[in-house]
Amino acid sequence: MATDDADSAPARSANPAIPVWTSVLAYAPRFLEHLRGVERQPGFQLAVAVDGTLIGTCSGGFSDVAAGTRMGDDHQFRIASHSKMFTATAILQLAETGRLTLEDALADHLPELAGTDAADVTVGELLSHSSGLTRDGGDSDFWVLGRPFPDRSALLETAAYGRIISRHEHFKYTNIGYGLLGLVIEAASGQDYRDYAREHLVRPLGLTGTGPDLEAGADRLATGYGSLMVAGEPYTLERRTVIEHIDTAALSAATGFYSTAADVVRFLSALLSETPDRPGDGSLVGEHSKRRMQRKVESAGVPGRHYGLGLILQDVHGHATFGHSGGYPGHLTRSWALPETGVALSVLTNAIDGPATSWGEQLIALATLAAREAPASYSGLAPRELARYTGRFAGLWGVQDIVELGGKLFCLDVGSAPDPATTEALEVLDGSRLLSKDPNGFAGYGEELVFEFDDAGAAAFRGPGGMRMVRQADFAVPERLANPAG
Repeated sequence: MATDDADSAPARSANPAIPVWTSVLAYAPRFLEHLRGVERQPGFQLAVAVDGTLIGTCSGGFSDVAAGTRMGDDHQFRIASHSKMFTATAILQLAETGRLTLEDALADHLPELAGTDAADVTVGELLSHSSGLTRDGGDSDFWVLGRPFPDRSALLETAAYGRIISRHEHFKYTNIGYGLLGLVIEAASGQDYRDYAREHLVRPLGLTGTGPDLEAGADRLATGYGSLMVAGEPYTLERRTVIEHIDTAALSAATGFYSTAADVVRFLSALLSETPDRPGDGSLVGEHSKRRMQRKVESAGVPGRHYGLGLILQDVHGHATFGHSGGYPGHLTRSWALPETGVALSVLTNAIDGPATSWGEQLIALATLAAREAPASYSGLAPRELARYTGRFAGLWGVQDIVELGGKLFCLDVGSAPDPATTEALEVLDGSRLLSKDPNGFAGYGEELVFEFDDAGAAAFRGPGGMRMVRQADFAVPERLANPAG
């Protein structure tokens, strides 16, 4: 009897990244909210997708500090240079339909540039920042709202005499170059760049919180804030400068997009290449184009960091990633896709000094810990038996979390970036004792953590190092510590 292909195909097993990142997401709100408070950041938003399916979002802090408006998962951020991922995808779409090639010279599409510094620069060189063109021109005060962003005429004028170094001499990031790609898209498609982006990039994926620049749909934008460093004493959150949103004009293709974390991970997921365990999403571009975008073209001049076509390529805690960062007046953002596991992660912050990159890399570190095999001492233990140990504990020397990640318990110093290279799961000894396997001999290697419990769970523990740590909700720091010897 004939069998349908779908029936005969082997069933796909669940992606093991799902429980890993589910455990990270369970901890992330508490983890990030602590960092936000200590670093006096206004707010953040986080989303994670696995194999194109959103598995969790969270947000914290404020979208508007003065108004006391809490940040929500539906607030929008200016994702700035994430726009380059969208623009590069649009160029590859047009290449797939034969409307341009990556070898086309700029002057082929923009005859106004004939005979200028930019005339012979190719579309592909602009995509990989290999053109040698200026980053933002000689006067980029539009980044501090000192003047409007350049219009088409100003963009072309800047590009015409904007050669800084020779083509392919060195990776040289250029917003001007991506602005030019926006004009190339208009010339090749016959559509305004923003119209093209909405029709061919945003709508096919149902990105309801995303658009190419300030427009009617940008009605949930989080307020942007200036740097704490320049706010001056006493360096409180309330002293941060409010920065109004500005249209980026002819640089929309380089830096104009707004979005939510959930929409960003949906877009990144659509760029993941097909694997034996994961069918590709062909809603934007084909497999050849995806692989072309993700191939290293230029070394960024920073160890371990490279650039493809519209994508930053970087190893993070041993994981190959592609994605992008975004710096906009008032917002700082960073997103990654991890091709090996099918994960997409986006962290968005609404301050010019927002630690989106650091926070995201710490989440990847936590996922790296969660993915490790559990020690033999965990065999047969039910989740509730691990949960009874977990919590946040405080002492004079700091705060520590006992956290469950991927079915294992870890002791983490809150506020210190977790390092997978020097962090090991705690061993379970019995119903009240855990054993530190921290390889740092200056710390607690080989020492026990002895727990005290009450009806609410773990109330305190002693060690490693012998000092008693108390549930943070029950801990109070005295105004003055006196010598007990009098």
